[in-house]
Amino acid sequence: MKMYFCPILLVALALFSCTPKDTEPKAVTDPTDLTVTLKSDDSVELTWKHPGQGVDGWWVFQRKESESVSVEPVNRTKALPSDSRSYIFENLTLGETYCFGVKAKGKSLLSKVVYSEPIQVPPMESWPAGDGGPVSLTANVSAKTAEFKAKSAEGEDVLITLAPVSNNKTVQIDRYEIGSEQFRSYTDWIGPYSMKTVAPTTQTENLNGFVGGWHASNGDGTGSPTAQTQSIEISLDGKPFPSGTASCNEASVVVHNKVEALNTKLGESKRFVIDEDVTYTFKDSRLYVRVDITALEDVNIAVYYGMQIAGGFCSRFSFTTETGETFSTSGDFTCSGKVRDMVGYSEGGHSVTAHMFGEGLGTFSNATPSYSAFTQYYGAGNGKGYYMLIGVAGGGSNSLTLRKGESVYWSGYYEFR
Repeated sequence: MKMYFCPILLVALALFSCTPKDTEPKAVTDPTDLTVTLKSDDSVELTWKHPGQGVDGWWVFQRKESESVSVEPVNRTKALPSDSRSYIFENLTLGETYCFGVKAKGKSLLSKVVYSEPIQVPPMESWPAGDGGPVSLTANVSAKTAEFKAKSAEGEDVLITLAPVSNNKTVQIDRYEIGSEQFRSYTDWIGPYSMKTVAPTTQTENLNGFVGGWHASNGDGTGSPTAQTQSIEISLDGKPFPSGTASCNEASVVVHNKVEALNTKLGESKRFVIDEDVTYTFKDSRLYVRVDITALEDVNIAVYYGMQIAGGFCSRFSFTTETGETFSTSGDFTCSGKVRDMVGYSEGGHSVTAHMFGEGLGTFSNATPSYSAFTQYYGAGNGKGYYMLIGVAGGGSNSLTLRKGESVYWSGYYEFR
Protein backbone atom coordinates (compact mmCIF):
# COMPACT_ATOMS: atom_id res chain seq x y z
CA MET A 1 0.00 0.00 0.00
CA LYS A 2 1.42 3.32 -1.07
CA MET A 3 1.08 6.42 1.06
CA TYR A 4 1.43 9.99 -0.24
CA PHE A 5 2.50 12.62 2.30
CA CYS A 6 3.90 15.29 -0.01
CA PRO A 7 0.59 16.94 -1.03
CA ILE A 8 -0.53 17.09 2.58
CA LEU A 9 2.79 18.64 3.56
CA LEU A 10 2.54 21.20 0.74
CA VAL A 11 -0.96 22.19 1.80
CA ALA A 12 0.17 22.60 5.37
CA LEU A 13 3.07 24.74 4.27
CA ALA A 14 0.76 26.82 2.10
CA LEU A 15 -1.66 27.38 4.96
CA PHE A 16 1.21 28.37 7.23
CA SER A 17 2.62 30.81 4.69
CA CYS A 18 -0.76 32.52 4.20
CA THR A 19 -1.32 33.20 7.88
CA PRO A 20 -1.51 37.05 8.26
CA LYS A 21 1.49 38.65 9.89
CA ASP A 22 1.15 41.41 12.50
CA THR A 23 2.74 44.26 10.54
CA GLU A 24 1.53 47.07 12.86
CA PRO A 25 4.07 48.04 15.50
CA LYS A 26 3.42 47.11 19.11
CA ALA A 27 3.16 50.86 19.92
CA VAL A 28 2.98 54.17 18.09
CA THR A 29 5.98 56.30 19.03
CA ASP A 30 5.41 59.68 20.61
CA PRO A 31 5.82 62.92 18.62
CA THR A 32 8.93 64.95 19.45
CA ASP A 33 10.42 68.46 19.14
CA LEU A 34 7.20 70.38 19.80
CA THR A 35 7.52 74.07 18.90
CA VAL A 36 4.96 76.85 19.45
CA THR A 37 5.10 80.02 17.34
CA LEU A 38 2.96 83.15 17.81
CA LYS A 39 1.05 83.83 14.57
CA SER A 40 -1.27 86.74 15.36
CA ASP A 41 -2.83 88.51 18.33
CA ASP A 42 -4.92 85.44 19.22
CA SER A 43 -3.37 82.43 17.49
CA VAL A 44 -0.30 80.18 17.67
CA GLU A 45 1.08 77.41 15.50
CA LEU A 46 2.18 74.08 17.01
CA THR A 47 4.68 72.00 15.02
CA TRP A 48 6.17 68.60 15.81
CA LYS A 49 8.30 65.81 14.35
CA HIS A 50 7.54 62.12 13.79
CA PRO A 51 8.78 59.44 11.34
CA GLY A 52 5.17 58.56 10.52
CA GLN A 53 5.34 54.78 11.03
CA GLY A 54 1.99 53.38 12.10
CA VAL A 55 0.27 56.79 12.13
CA ASP A 56 -3.01 57.38 10.33
CA GLY A 57 -3.98 60.66 12.03
CA TRP A 58 -3.35 63.17 14.80
CA TRP A 59 -5.28 64.56 17.76
CA VAL A 60 -4.29 68.00 19.08
CA PHE A 61 -4.96 69.41 22.54
CA GLN A 62 -5.10 72.80 24.24
CA ARG A 63 -5.21 73.50 27.95
CA LYS A 64 -4.52 76.41 30.23
CA GLU A 65 -1.46 76.09 32.43
CA SER A 66 -3.72 75.94 35.49
CA GLU A 67 -5.55 72.87 34.10
CA SER A 68 -4.00 69.46 34.69
CA VAL A 69 -5.44 67.57 31.70
CA SER A 70 -7.26 68.09 28.43
CA VAL A 71 -10.45 66.03 28.35
CA GLU A 72 -10.93 66.06 24.59
CA PRO A 73 -8.84 66.98 21.57
CA VAL A 74 -9.59 70.29 19.88
CA ASN A 75 -10.24 68.45 16.61
CA ARG A 76 -12.43 65.76 18.21
CA THR A 77 -14.76 65.57 15.19
CA LYS A 78 -11.99 64.74 12.72
CA ALA A 79 -8.36 63.74 13.16
CA LEU A 80 -5.67 65.58 11.23
CA PRO A 81 -4.25 63.72 8.20
CA SER A 82 -1.33 61.38 8.84
CA ASP A 83 1.13 63.66 7.00
CA SER A 84 0.30 66.69 9.19
CA ARG A 85 3.05 68.06 11.38
CA SER A 86 1.47 71.39 12.41
CA TYR A 87 -1.77 72.93 13.67
CA ILE A 88 -2.89 76.54 14.29
CA PHE A 89 -4.84 77.22 17.51
CA GLU A 90 -7.05 80.32 17.23
CA ASN A 91 -9.26 82.56 19.40
CA LEU A 92 -6.86 82.47 22.33
CA THR A 93 -7.11 84.88 25.28
CA LEU A 94 -4.49 87.61 25.47
CA GLY A 95 -2.36 87.30 28.58
CA GLU A 96 -3.37 83.66 29.21
CA THR A 97 -0.73 80.91 29.49
CA TYR A 98 -1.39 77.70 27.56
CA CYS A 99 0.12 74.27 26.93
CA PHE A 100 -0.48 72.70 23.51
CA GLY A 101 -0.32 68.96 22.89
CA VAL A 102 -0.45 66.34 20.16
CA LYS A 103 -1.11 62.57 20.10
CA ALA A 104 -0.42 60.13 17.26
CA LYS A 105 -3.35 57.91 16.22
CA GLY A 106 -2.74 54.44 14.76
CA LYS A 107 -5.25 51.88 13.53
CA SER A 108 -5.72 50.48 17.02
CA LEU A 109 -2.99 52.14 19.07
CA LEU A 110 -2.30 55.64 20.33
CA SER A 111 0.82 57.41 21.45
CA LYS A 112 0.89 59.43 24.64
CA VAL A 113 -0.19 63.09 24.57
CA VAL A 114 2.98 65.16 24.39
CA TYR A 115 2.66 68.77 25.56
CA SER A 116 4.69 71.88 24.78
CA GLU A 117 6.23 74.03 27.46
CA PRO A 118 3.78 76.65 28.81
CA ILE A 119 3.56 79.75 26.62
CA GLN A 120 1.83 83.04 27.32
CA VAL A 121 -0.11 84.78 24.54
CA PRO A 122 0.97 88.41 25.00
CA PRO A 123 -0.80 91.48 23.61
CA MET A 124 0.32 92.11 20.04
CA GLU A 125 1.94 95.45 20.87
CA SER A 126 4.43 93.69 23.16
CA TRP A 127 5.77 91.40 20.43
CA PRO A 128 9.38 92.07 19.36
CA ALA A 129 8.41 93.07 15.83
CA GLY A 130 8.97 96.80 15.38
CA ASP A 131 7.43 99.82 17.04
CA GLY A 132 3.89 98.97 15.99
CA GLY A 133 4.01 95.21 16.37
CA PRO A 134 3.37 92.64 13.66
CA VAL A 135 0.71 92.59 10.99
CA SER A 136 -1.36 89.62 9.90
CA LEU A 137 -2.02 89.44 6.15
CA THR A 138 -4.69 87.32 4.48
CA ALA A 139 -4.28 87.43 0.72
CA ASN A 140 -5.44 85.84 -2.51
CA VAL A 141 -3.50 86.92 -5.60
CA SER A 142 -5.89 85.33 -8.09
CA ALA A 143 -8.90 87.07 -6.49
CA LYS A 144 -6.87 90.30 -6.11
CA THR A 145 -7.76 90.68 -2.45
CA ALA A 146 -5.74 91.40 0.67
CA GLU A 147 -6.59 92.04 4.31
CA PHE A 148 -4.27 93.75 6.79
CA LYS A 149 -4.95 93.09 10.47
CA ALA A 150 -2.88 94.78 13.17
CA LYS A 151 -2.97 97.07 16.20
CA SER A 152 -3.08 100.83 16.32
CA ALA A 153 -0.48 102.76 18.30
CA GLU A 154 -3.00 102.72 21.18
CA GLY A 155 -3.53 98.96 20.94
CA GLU A 156 -6.93 98.96 19.22
CA ASP A 157 -7.73 96.47 16.47
CA VAL A 158 -7.23 97.83 12.96
CA LEU A 159 -8.42 96.03 9.84
CA ILE A 160 -8.03 97.28 6.26
CA THR A 161 -9.06 95.34 3.16
CA LEU A 162 -8.05 95.83 -0.47
CA ALA A 163 -10.40 94.45 -3.12
CA PRO A 164 -11.75 95.14 -6.65
CA VAL A 165 -14.34 97.89 -6.16
CA SER A 166 -16.44 100.41 -8.13
CA ASN A 167 -17.40 99.95 -11.78
CA ASN A 168 -13.70 99.97 -12.61
CA LYS A 169 -13.10 96.86 -10.43
CA THR A 170 -9.69 98.27 -9.57
CA VAL A 171 -8.08 97.15 -6.32
CA GLN A 172 -8.56 99.90 -3.75
CA ILE A 173 -9.29 100.33 -0.04
CA ASP A 174 -12.64 98.61 0.35
CA ARG A 175 -13.27 98.26 4.08
CA TYR A 176 -11.63 99.58 7.22
CA GLU A 177 -12.24 99.10 10.92
CA ILE A 178 -10.76 100.82 13.96
CA GLY A 179 -11.80 99.63 17.40
CA SER A 180 -15.59 99.31 17.43
CA GLU A 181 -16.17 101.46 14.30
CA GLN A 182 -16.58 99.90 10.87
CA PHE A 183 -16.77 101.62 7.49
CA ARG A 184 -17.21 100.63 3.86
CA SER A 185 -15.69 102.80 1.13
CA TYR A 186 -17.98 104.22 -1.53
CA THR A 187 -15.40 106.54 -3.08
CA ASP A 188 -11.67 106.55 -3.78
CA TRP A 189 -8.80 107.06 -1.34
CA ILE A 190 -6.14 107.21 -4.06
CA GLY A 191 -7.23 110.02 -6.33
CA PRO A 192 -8.52 109.87 -9.92
CA TYR A 193 -7.25 112.01 -12.80
CA SER A 194 -8.64 114.84 -14.83
CA MET A 195 -6.41 114.37 -17.90
CA LYS A 196 -6.43 114.21 -21.69
CA THR A 197 -3.97 113.07 -24.29
CA VAL A 198 -1.93 115.81 -25.95
CA ALA A 199 -2.73 114.39 -29.37
CA PRO A 200 -6.39 114.91 -30.39
CA THR A 201 -8.75 111.93 -30.56
CA THR A 202 -12.03 111.28 -32.35
CA GLN A 203 -13.93 111.38 -29.05
CA THR A 204 -15.76 114.68 -28.65
CA GLU A 205 -18.41 113.94 -26.00
CA ASN A 206 -18.24 113.58 -22.20
CA LEU A 207 -14.79 115.14 -21.86
CA ASN A 208 -15.18 116.44 -18.30
CA GLY A 209 -14.87 114.89 -14.86
CA PHE A 210 -12.37 112.25 -13.79
CA VAL A 211 -11.04 108.87 -14.84
CA GLY A 212 -9.43 106.13 -12.77
CA GLY A 213 -9.97 105.57 -9.07
CA TRP A 214 -13.70 105.17 -8.42
CA HIS A 215 -14.69 107.09 -11.59
CA ALA A 216 -16.11 105.31 -14.62
CA SER A 217 -16.93 106.70 -18.08
CA ASN A 218 -19.83 108.93 -16.97
CA GLY A 219 -17.40 110.91 -14.82
CA ASP A 220 -18.79 109.57 -11.55
CA GLY A 221 -19.16 105.98 -10.34
CA THR A 222 -21.31 104.90 -13.28
CA GLY A 223 -20.61 103.87 -16.86
CA SER A 224 -17.97 101.63 -18.39
CA PRO A 225 -14.56 101.16 -16.71
CA THR A 226 -11.89 103.82 -17.23
CA ALA A 227 -9.17 101.84 -15.44
CA GLN A 228 -8.15 98.25 -14.93
CA THR A 229 -6.04 96.38 -12.38
CA GLN A 230 -3.72 94.23 -14.44
CA SER A 231 -2.29 92.29 -11.51
CA ILE A 232 -1.18 92.50 -7.89
CA GLU A 233 2.02 91.38 -6.18
CA ILE A 234 2.20 90.47 -2.50
CA SER A 235 5.22 90.10 -0.23
CA LEU A 236 5.88 89.49 3.46
CA ASP A 237 9.11 90.90 4.87
CA GLY A 238 10.39 91.23 1.30
CA LYS A 239 9.56 87.67 0.22
CA PRO A 240 6.82 86.77 -2.34
CA PHE A 241 3.57 85.53 -0.80
CA PRO A 242 0.95 84.24 -3.27
CA SER A 243 -1.97 83.52 -0.93
CA GLY A 244 -3.00 82.40 2.54
CA THR A 245 -2.63 83.93 6.00
CA ALA A 246 0.63 84.77 7.74
CA SER A 247 2.13 87.28 10.17
CA CYS A 248 5.18 89.42 9.60
CA ASN A 249 6.75 92.77 10.43
CA GLU A 250 5.97 94.27 7.02
CA ALA A 251 3.34 93.29 4.43
CA SER A 252 3.23 94.86 0.95
CA VAL A 253 0.72 94.75 -1.89
CA VAL A 254 1.63 96.31 -5.25
CA VAL A 255 -1.36 97.05 -7.49
CA HIS A 256 -0.58 97.43 -11.20
CA ASN A 257 -3.23 99.60 -12.91
CA LYS A 258 -3.74 101.11 -16.34
CA VAL A 259 -5.88 104.23 -16.73
CA GLU A 260 -7.61 105.88 -19.69
CA ALA A 261 -7.90 109.62 -20.37
CA LEU A 262 -11.05 111.73 -20.59
CA ASN A 263 -10.71 111.72 -24.38
CA THR A 264 -9.82 108.00 -24.66
CA LYS A 265 -12.60 106.45 -22.56
CA LEU A 266 -15.27 105.92 -25.25
CA GLY A 267 -15.73 104.34 -28.67
CA GLU A 268 -12.88 103.83 -31.09
CA SER A 269 -10.65 106.20 -29.07
CA LYS A 270 -10.81 103.98 -25.99
CA ARG A 271 -7.31 103.10 -24.76
CA PHE A 272 -5.06 103.30 -21.71
CA VAL A 273 -2.69 106.26 -21.49
CA ILE A 274 -0.83 105.81 -18.17
CA ASP A 275 0.52 103.03 -15.98
CA GLU A 276 -0.28 103.49 -12.30
CA ASP A 277 1.53 101.36 -9.70
CA VAL A 278 0.14 101.71 -6.17
CA THR A 279 2.22 100.15 -3.39
CA TYR A 280 0.53 99.58 -0.02
CA THR A 281 2.90 98.61 2.80
CA PHE A 282 1.58 97.96 6.30
CA LYS A 283 4.17 98.20 9.08
CA ASP A 284 4.47 99.81 12.52
CA SER A 285 0.70 100.48 12.73
CA ARG A 286 0.73 102.50 9.50
CA LEU A 287 -0.38 101.87 5.93
CA TYR A 288 2.35 103.40 3.76
CA VAL A 289 1.38 104.30 0.20
CA ARG A 290 3.47 105.12 -2.85
CA VAL A 291 2.01 105.85 -6.30
CA ASP A 292 4.18 105.78 -9.44
CA ILE A 293 2.63 107.22 -12.62
CA THR A 294 4.19 106.59 -16.05
CA ALA A 295 2.87 108.01 -19.34
CA LEU A 296 2.21 105.53 -22.16
CA GLU A 297 1.83 108.52 -24.51
CA ASP A 298 1.93 112.29 -24.08
CA VAL A 299 -0.76 113.32 -21.57
CA ASN A 300 -1.78 116.52 -19.83
CA ILE A 301 -2.95 116.13 -16.21
CA ALA A 302 -5.11 119.11 -15.27
CA VAL A 303 -6.17 118.00 -11.77
CA TYR A 304 -4.81 115.28 -9.50
CA TYR A 305 -5.38 115.02 -5.76
CA GLY A 306 -3.42 111.84 -5.03
CA MET A 307 -3.98 111.13 -1.34
CA GLN A 308 -7.46 111.43 0.15
CA ILE A 309 -9.42 110.58 3.31
CA ALA A 310 -12.65 109.04 2.18
CA GLY A 311 -15.57 106.84 3.04
CA GLY A 312 -17.83 109.25 4.91
CA PHE A 313 -15.61 108.84 7.96
CA CYS A 314 -15.14 112.42 9.04
CA SER A 315 -17.21 114.89 11.00
CA ARG A 316 -14.27 117.30 11.30
CA PHE A 317 -10.68 117.76 10.06
CA SER A 318 -7.41 119.26 11.23
CA PHE A 319 -4.35 120.23 9.18
CA THR A 320 -0.71 120.73 10.13
CA THR A 321 1.75 122.36 7.74
CA GLU A 322 5.50 121.74 7.54
CA THR A 323 6.04 125.06 9.35
CA GLY A 324 3.91 123.91 12.30
CA GLU A 325 0.74 125.90 11.58
CA THR A 326 -2.50 124.13 12.51
CA PHE A 327 -6.04 124.58 11.23
CA SER A 328 -9.33 122.82 11.90
CA THR A 329 -12.69 122.72 10.16
CA SER A 330 -16.03 120.96 10.10
CA GLY A 331 -17.04 122.29 6.70
CA ASP A 332 -15.65 123.05 3.25
CA PHE A 333 -12.17 124.51 3.62
CA THR A 334 -8.94 125.15 1.69
CA CYS A 335 -5.68 125.05 3.66
CA SER A 336 -2.76 127.28 2.68
CA GLY A 337 0.86 126.32 3.25
CA LYS A 338 2.40 122.90 2.62
CA VAL A 339 0.23 120.47 4.55
CA ARG A 340 2.03 117.41 5.88
CA ASP A 341 -0.71 115.96 8.10
CA MET A 342 -4.41 115.95 7.30
CA VAL A 343 -6.50 114.28 10.02
CA GLY A 344 -10.14 113.26 9.75
CA TYR A 345 -12.11 112.56 12.95
CA SER A 346 -15.11 110.28 13.21
CA GLU A 347 -18.10 110.93 15.43
CA GLY A 348 -17.05 107.85 17.40
CA GLY A 349 -13.78 109.48 18.42
CA HIS A 350 -11.33 107.74 16.11
CA SER A 351 -9.17 109.34 13.45
CA VAL A 352 -7.37 108.77 10.17
CA THR A 353 -4.15 110.69 9.52
CA ALA A 354 -3.01 111.14 5.93
CA HIS A 355 0.66 112.16 6.00
CA MET A 356 2.28 113.45 2.80
CA PHE A 357 6.06 113.14 2.47
CA GLY A 358 7.88 116.15 0.99
CA GLU A 359 9.15 114.37 -2.12
CA GLY A 360 7.96 113.87 -5.68
CA LEU A 361 4.55 115.47 -6.17
CA GLY A 362 4.54 116.02 -2.38
CA THR A 363 6.68 119.14 -2.90
CA PHE A 364 3.49 120.72 -4.33
CA SER A 365 5.54 122.29 -7.16
CA ASN A 366 2.89 121.27 -9.72
CA ALA A 367 -0.09 122.51 -7.70
CA THR A 368 -1.74 125.84 -7.14
CA PRO A 369 0.23 127.98 -4.65
CA SER A 370 -3.02 128.98 -2.96
CA TYR A 371 -3.54 125.73 -1.01
CA SER A 372 -2.17 122.19 -0.72
CA ALA A 373 -5.15 120.43 0.87
CA PHE A 374 -8.88 120.97 1.21
CA THR A 375 -12.12 119.43 2.47
CA GLN A 376 -15.52 119.03 0.89
CA TYR A 377 -18.70 117.98 2.70
CA TYR A 378 -21.38 115.89 1.02
CA GLY A 379 -23.82 115.99 3.93
CA ALA A 380 -23.80 116.37 7.71
CA GLY A 381 -20.76 114.55 9.14
CA ASN A 382 -19.85 113.27 5.68
CA GLY A 383 -16.61 115.07 4.92
CA LYS A 384 -13.85 114.07 2.54
CA GLY A 385 -10.29 115.36 2.63
CA TYR A 386 -8.05 115.91 -0.40
CA TYR A 387 -4.44 116.79 -1.04
CA MET A 388 -3.83 119.06 -4.03
CA LEU A 389 -0.84 117.64 -5.97
CA ILE A 390 -1.43 118.80 -9.56
CA GLY A 391 -3.41 121.81 -10.74
CA VAL A 392 -6.28 123.41 -8.90
CA ALA A 393 -9.75 122.06 -8.07
CA GLY A 394 -12.04 122.81 -11.00
CA GLY A 395 -9.11 122.95 -13.47
CA GLY A 396 -7.08 125.85 -14.72
CA SER A 397 -3.42 126.66 -14.28
CA ASN A 398 -0.56 124.51 -12.99
CA SER A 399 -1.36 121.43 -15.08
CA LEU A 400 1.40 118.90 -15.73
CA THR A 401 2.33 117.44 -19.12
CA LEU A 402 3.99 114.03 -19.05
CA ARG A 403 5.75 112.90 -22.20
CA LYS A 404 5.70 109.26 -23.21
CA GLY A 405 7.88 107.28 -20.81
CA GLU A 406 8.13 110.03 -18.19
CA SER A 407 7.16 109.26 -14.58
CA VAL A 408 6.16 111.09 -11.40
CA TYR A 409 5.36 109.79 -7.91
CA TRP A 410 4.24 110.66 -4.41
CA SER A 411 4.41 108.83 -1.08
CA GLY A 412 2.92 109.05 2.39
CA TYR A 413 1.09 106.99 4.96
CA TYR A 414 -2.27 106.48 6.61
CA GLU A 415 -2.50 105.98 10.36
CA PHE A 416 -5.72 104.81 11.98
CA ARG A 417 -6.06 105.72 15.68
